[in-house]
Amino acid sequence: MSGTEPAPTTFEDALAALEAVVTQLEGGEVGLEEAVRLFEDGQRFLAVCRDRLATAQARIDELTASELPAGSAPAEDTGEPF
Repeated sequence: MSGTEPAPTTFEDALAALEAVVTQLEGGEVGLEEAVRLFEDGQRFLAVCRDRLATAQARIDELTASELPAGSAPAEDTGEPF
């Protein structure tokens, strides 16, 4: 993918593209210019992943909050997965 192509639109596509970039960079087979281009692509893929995750989290928070009794607040995020 070059800098002029659109980034993937789904989380799964962006994650797969990011993993492909990481694999190429870790392989050490690319030159400096190609590595920089791949890094830029990876940054775009990462931004898509973060955006999709944030959107999903906001939706989950919205759904969870609507199920709470009146006057209740959702539990604070402690950073722990569960």
